[in-house]
Amino acid sequence: MADDIQINKPRRRNTKEKIIDEAEALAALHGIEHLKLQDVADKIGIKLPSVYAHFSGREDILAAMGGRISKGFTQLYVAKAGESPIETLKRGAQEMLMLLGDHPAYFRLMLRDQSVPLGYDPLNHRAAVNQNFSLPSEINDMHTRVQNLIDRHCGEDSKITAADFTACLHGFMLMRLSWLPTRNDENGNVYLEYHSMQSTVDTIINRLLNVN
Repeated sequence: MADDIQINKPRRRNTKEKIIDEAEALAALHGIEHLKLQDVADKIGIKLPSVYAHFSGREDILAAMGGRISKGFTQLYVAKAGESPIETLKRGAQEMLMLLGDHPAYFRLMLRDQSVPLGYDPLNHRAAVNQNFSLPSEINDMHTRVQNLIDRHCGEDSKITAADFTACLHGFMLMRLSWLPTRNDENGNVYLEYHSMQSTVDTIINRLLNVN
């Protein structure tokens, strides 16, 4: 299911996509601040100038990673035929958990972006807490979908807004995932045992929306 909400990747990876892939893997393993372009080049088996042929620097690669996260946002909380609003909200929240849990670099980047008032360019300009400009269309559209679902479930006089809902759920995910121990395989891939969080996500939604 996590693949359904991730940006569709071509079967044959071009060099630019491989650079982003390896940057994600290394950021998941070592953290965003320890991501080095030379390490990315070495993992792919190319020279450092080849990385700069595709990206202006590390922040440019992180911006591309942020674009993948935003692409995932466009596929969250999209209703399926026969679903009730609460079912769509719960499924969307679980898909967000999988998007972040299966890609540790994503939540690391989002947390890094939240560390300054207006955010770094890659993603936090998209979701910074003290911003003085409009959110991008990906996040605005997601909030619109969530608000419509909340209104359908609770009625339009609900005191819970889409921003409240996503802040509670997504904020919980970001912090809780960052506290989980990681497991690395022999290839350096990072895994998180986040499945125990799934029931907590449902519980938070039930309490936010007064679901019995």
